[in-house]
Amino acid sequence: MKLLFQTAIVGCLLMSFGAIAIAAQTPDLSQFDLSTKEGVNAAREAISGRKLDDRSRNCVRFDKDLIGIAVVGNFAYDWGCRFSGAFVKTHYLGQDDPGLSQVALAALGWKTANQKQREQLAQVWVAKGLLAFLEVVSETQPDFANHSFQVPQAASQPDGEIVVTLWIHMPVGRSRGRSYQLREFRFSADGALSSAVTRDSFSTSNND
Repeated sequence: MKLLFQTAIVGCLLMSFGAIAIAAQTPDLSQFDLSTKEGVNAAREAISGRKLDDRSRNCVRFDKDLIGIAVVGNFAYDWGCRFSGAFVKTHYLGQDDPGLSQVALAALGWKTANQKQREQLAQVWVAKGLLAFLEVVSETQPDFANHSFQVPQAASQPDGEIVVTLWIHMPVGRSRGRSYQLREFRFSADGALSSAVTRDSFSTSNND
């Protein structure tokens, strides 16, 4: 029992050090007030070296369930705000940074959370972080009359992996009708995002 406890402590420390090491590779942006939209946009301009357009300046999201995190995006005419990354504490990580989710989840308390709490954290991070600019479908709608539906859910695997699945309503863009996708996100035991795929999709016509 003592050995198992020591092993668990070492595992938590490794997760914490891993997230810290990843964040340390990015610039410290503590000179900006990252709790405000203005401060976040100033930091974004400093990172990119150019001014943001007015529409992209509105692509900033804060959420009470993501304390210390500001999600940002860039505006696309056929999409709206498109996720581009997040400020976590005093660091910025882009959507293509493989350590983004691990750092974000670590900041939310991943290392000290039990497995049930990790499921909740993973689901919140997906819905309000990675998909902050998309509409998560939390209850069945008439469009699902002829299509199977499931509420957003997170489930643990024997190896500690957590799988989050949920339906999203896609931006209208240039398409006609309404489109939906069932997305699946897998997080390893250390909080890293290991895969993100579309498991199902369908569209309706304007006449439906």
